[in-house]
Parts: sequence; structure tokens; C-alpha cells
Amino acid sequence: MPMATPVRWWRLRPWSRNNLMRASDRIEATLVMLAAAVVLLLIPVAAAFGTATHTRLEQQAQALRAGVHPVPAVLLEDTYLAPDSPEYTIRPAGSQNTARARWTTPHGDHVAAVPTDAPAKAGQTITIDVDADGNLTGPIPDTRENTALAVTAACGLWALAAGAVLLSTAIAHRQFTRNRLRRWAQEWKQFDIPPREPH
Repeated sequence: MPMATPVRWWRLRPWSRNNLMRASDRIEATLVMLAAAVVLLLIPVAAAFGTATHTRLEQQAQALRAGVHPVPAVLLEDTYLAPDSPEYTIRPAGSQNTARARWTTPHGDHVAAVPTDAPAKAGQTITIDVDADGNLTGPIPDTRENTALAVTAACGLWALAAGAVLLSTAIAHRQFTRNRLRRWAQEWKQFDIPPREPH
């Protein structure tokens, strides 16, 4: 019956007293154990990186929220234009939920395309968020989005680092296997040499 993998790896441990294990076998087993330890140690490192990333994103979001204030804006066009209108053909793709609007700030009047939560008509007043200069601000990520980004960053860091370690270990294992097969071939050749006949 084939030997179970955990038992096999346990028998290949570097400190094994098996006389059949060569020095190269013990070195290879040590590298495998070190690679497994590094992959496991990368988990708390990635978790700390994700936590730091989440904290930084939350601080940036709070700073953005502190500099944003709502102002009324008057729509200059309908959100959903009629398909037969001239403006419909020149409206960029994916912008059917936006419309040009005008709003007034201490820095002057501003006109720009603003998003709307529902279909709206020209002349309707909506509330938008602007920064200290009166410019329209984009959506500010909430805690859920920041958490998703932080988790993705942590998983990505762990995957890249662990992948590099495992790839290096696989390359080393392949090289060890080639050297082992080459030595076995050389040793088998010595057994194939016929004994010399006595004169």
C-alpha cells in the first residue's frame, strides 16, 4: 500500500536517523520545512498589513468627509434623455444617470455633470457634495468598502509572498531531484561494469 503523505514527510525530516538519507536529502527537507514556516509566518504579517491599510483608508475617508459640505444644485437637463433627442446621441455611454447642473459657492458658479439617485428633470433642485473650493466631489468610500480593500490587499500580499517562497522551493526541489537521479544513474553504471576475469 502507498505510504500516507504525512508519514512520508515525517520520515524525511532532517533529523531522521535513516542511514539512507544523504546530506542533500536533509538539506532539501530543511528547505521545505523553512518554506512552510515562512508561509505560516506571512499570515500575521499580511494581517498587520491589512490592518494598517484599513486604518489609513479610514483616516483618508474621514479627512475627505471633513472637507465636504452639501449645496443645492439646479439641473440644466433631464437625467434620462429621450432617445430621439439630439443630445441623446452625444451623451457618453454609461452616463444616463447623470445630468449637467449649476450651483453657486463663494468662489463663483460651477457647472458640471452630477450623478442623481433617480431620474430627474431639468430645473429640479438636488443636493450635491462639494469641497472647500466648491468643486464636485466623488463618492467617499465607506467602512465596508475600506474593509474590502484592506482584506484584498492583505490577501494579495500573502499570496504574492507565499507564491514566491513556494516557487523558489519548487525550483530547488526540482534541482535536488535532478541531482539525485544523476547520482543514481552514475551508481547504477558502476554496478553494470562486469567483473574482470582472473588471468
